[in-house]
Amino acid sequence: MYAAISRSEPPIKLQRLKGAAKVSFAGPDSRLTDLYQANPCRVLLPRRPGGRVEAVLLNTAGGITDGDQLNYAVGATDGAVVTATTQASEKVYRSRCGDSQVGCQLNVSGGAFLEWLPQETILFDGAALARKTDIVIDGDSELIALDWLVLGRLASGEHLTNATVHDRWRVRREGELIWADDFRLRGNIEDLRQRPSLLDGAKAMATLIYVAANASDHLEPVRDLLQQTSSRAGVSTRPGLLICRFLGHEPMALRRDVEKFLLAFRATLRNGTCPLPRVWAC
Repeated sequence: MYAAISRSEPPIKLQRLKGAAKVSFAGPDSRLTDLYQANPCRVLLPRRPGGRVEAVLLNTAGGITDGDQLNYAVGATDGAVVTATTQASEKVYRSRCGDSQVGCQLNVSGGAFLEWLPQETILFDGAALARKTDIVIDGDSELIALDWLVLGRLASGEHLTNATVHDRWRVRREGELIWADDFRLRGNIEDLRQRPSLLDGAKAMATLIYVAANASDHLEPVRDLLQQTSSRAGVSTRPGLLICRFLGHEPMALRRDVEKFLLAFRATLRNGTCPLPRVWAC
């Protein structure tokens, strides 16, 4: 015998992901000082030529949905130079109930230089994403942080007719909030993205910030670099902060523009060639 189940009953509550990964480095040799992993999050530390330190964060579940929670934290202090990235694009699948939540905490102090360069986040139709990036940095340190969104699977011809995204940034320098940014879309994103006042037809977008005491000194060189992109791009400045925005109709074209910009900009900051994370080419 099988018990009858009413069609009006809510779906059975499934077990959800609640993963976390934390990694920290310190000193001129960027030695590992802290490592924590909770399933399904993992941290890989591949060896790179020249002793460069690269941390690769990954979600072994392959995506998030239905109220899943992922929390990442990366720290650098006392002169450490660290690049952190993700193994692959994060996929946000259709949600029946609850937002998929992604939190990222970046802490930089003591003259350290941290780069947070994750790969894209791809929204599927029906996805619900709430993402927050919190950055705490002191006046002697530097940070490059990137995040980007792809609205649907372009190769599959997918359109986001019902999805939700809320992307939040908070940057604090020497304990003072220097930048707060919220981006929110809800409903028929395919229609919303066509509005000139929103995305003007863009299918993908990226935000990249540079935090440093002399960040404003790079405004004109960065503006020149952005003029070489095929995507729509611009830069603005605040005390100790540069903010770059990219909008693209083709996600792959936007990715190539971001890659090209990062290679040139990072080479300027580090006075020499600085390759992108190896997993970006996988």
